[in-house]
Amino acid sequence: MAKTTEKTSKAIVEIRKAPRIIPFVATAAVVGLIVSAITAAAIQAPGHFVGYVIGWGTVVFAAIGLFVSVVLEAIFRTRTKRLEATKIEG
Repeated sequence: MAKTTEKTSKAIVEIRKAPRIIPFVATAAVVGLIVSAITAAAIQAPGHFVGYVIGWGTVVFAAIGLFVSVVLEAIFRTRTKRLEATKIEG
């Protein structure tokens, strides 16, 4: 019977859930694009003004999405759990 040697190592790991920033901003920008297009059609904006309404609406919604993701990141950072993990080799 062969002898086996076990090596163990310990490490501290952090477990947290955090939103990804790019999907939040992209989703908010798409929602902003849709809302801005509906708004431009509802107010019957002239042709040269439609682009401004859609462009600024998309940028504003993307900024709101960025702000929400940063706030959620700060909230979830406080809820981070630290655990000790043990790795056993052998």
